[in-house]
Amino acid sequence: MILTKNRVQNIFLVILSIFLTCLVLELFIRFVLGEKPRNELDFDLKDQPISFVEDKVLGWKPKPGEYIFKPWGKNGRTTKLTNLDNGERLTGYKSEENKIVFVGGSLTQGWAVDDSSTFSWLLQKKFKNYKIKNYGVGGYGGVQSFLKLQNVFENEKNIKLVIYGFIPHHEVRNIASGSWMHLLNKGSRGTEGKLSLPYASIKNQKLVIHKPKKYLKLTLGNRSALITKIEKKILKLNSFKRSFQETKISKEIILNMKEIAEENDSKFILLVLNKIPEEKFIKYKKFFKEESIEHINCYFPEGENYRVEGEGHPNRIGHKFVSDCIYAQLPLKDNVLLK
Repeated sequence: MILTKNRVQNIFLVILSIFLTCLVLELFIRFVLGEKPRNELDFDLKDQPISFVEDKVLGWKPKPGEYIFKPWGKNGRTTKLTNLDNGERLTGYKSEENKIVFVGGSLTQGWAVDDSSTFSWLLQKKFKNYKIKNYGVGGYGGVQSFLKLQNVFENEKNIKLVIYGFIPHHEVRNIASGSWMHLLNKGSRGTEGKLSLPYASIKNQKLVIHKPKKYLKLTLGNRSALITKIEKKILKLNSFKRSFQETKISKEIILNMKEIAEENDSKFILLVLNKIPEEKFIKYKKFFKEESIEHINCYFPEGENYRVEGEGHPNRIGHKFVSDCIYAQLPLKDNVLLK
C-alpha cells in the first residue's frame, strides 16, 4: 500500500485520538474515581514481618517460625505469632492424644493478636483432655480450608472434632472473584513471591477444585490506572459465571468437610464467626437441616473496643468473647465431647 500524505495524516489522527482518549480515561480514573496503578496499591505493612510463603497447592501457607509484629496503632502492643512446622499456630498445650482441629481464615487464625490471645489458645486453657490445633490461615476461604483439612487427616490421628470457622466473605474467596484477586495482589506486596489462589466451580452438579491461579498482570499495569482497571474487569468477567454459584459452591465445600471428617471418625461443626445476611442465612439454615450439619453462631462483636487499633481485626477482647461462646455451645459433658 502506498502511503500518501492524506493517509499518513489519517493514521496520525487515529493514533492521536487513541492516545488522547486513553489520557482522558487515565486522568478520570485517577482523579475522579480515585483509583491507582497496581504498583501504588500496597497495604501499609508498617515494616511488619512476612509470616507466609507460596505453596503450589494452597496458594500460600504459614512460614514456620516466631514473628514479632510491631503495634498496628499508636496505643497498640507488640504481638507474637508462632507458626509450627506443620502449618498450625501455637496454642500452648502439647498433648497429642485427642484433638480438636480448627480450619478457616484470619479470624480463626487470630491475625493481629498475640498467640496467647486467640480464641483457640483460650479454649485450650479450658481443655486439658484435648489438644486444640489451629490451622486457620489469613486470607483462606473454604477451598483452602478444605484442602488443608485433607492434608491434616493424611498426617494426623485421633482427631475427635473438626470446626470450620466460616464467614460470608468465604463465598467470594471460593470462586476467585475479581475483587478478591485484586485485594490479594495488594496484600502480597513485599512477600517472597506473588500469591495465587485455588478456587472452585460446579460442573455436572459436582464440586471441582481448580489449581491456584495468579493475578492477571498486563503490560504497564504497574504504571497505568487504566490498565489496572482493565485487569480488574477481565478478572471479574472470568469469575462472572461462578458468581452465580458462590453459595452453592460454599455449601458443597462445607458438605465435603463434613464427609471427610466422618470418614475419619470425627465430628464436624460449622462455626459462623460473622453474621450472614438474613435472606442468605435462611437458605443456609435449610441446608444445615437437610444435610444434618451441626453449626454454632459465635459472631465477633462489632465496635472499636473489639478491634485491633490501626489494623481492624478482632482484638483479644473479641477473641475472649468468641472463646466463651464456643465453649458454651460445644456438646460437652464433664468437659468431654459428646458424639
